[in-house]
Amino acid sequence: MWRAYDEAAYGIVFSTINLGETPDMPSSDYYEQIEETFEAVEVALESLPDDVDIRGAEGVINATFSNGVVFVFSRQPPAEQLWLATPGGGFHYAWHEDTRTWRDTKSGESFHDFLVEELATHTGLALAWDNHEDIHG
Repeated sequence: MWRAYDEAAYGIVFSTINLGETPDMPSSDYYEQIEETFEAVEVALESLPDDVDIRGAEGVINATFSNGVVFVFSRQPPAEQLWLATPGGGFHYAWHEDTRTWRDTKSGESFHDFLVEELATHTGLALAWDNHEDIHG
């Protein structure tokens, strides 16, 4: 925030210009949930009967499947979201504490269910979450 002071004939006039305030830092709950989710995604992808090339760096997981299809999972701390990019498009998920699930911000569909569907559609692979219902259930 920047303030300009201008002395006018009748006193001081204050001008305030918002230079783009930094949004609040994401909650610790977001970091906990996204970390658990990314770990579960990596474990699940590694268990697939495909030679998946999984590369993680700076909040992003790139998973390249043997048929050349790429899925990108990314953390979005400013928005407190999980983003998924597949050949089917880009999808944004927000954590819902009441259901303890990541839900699509437009459709409300669970991340877990959608990922299973997208993998089957684009790779022909069946993903098992090792008794995790929507990662945390």
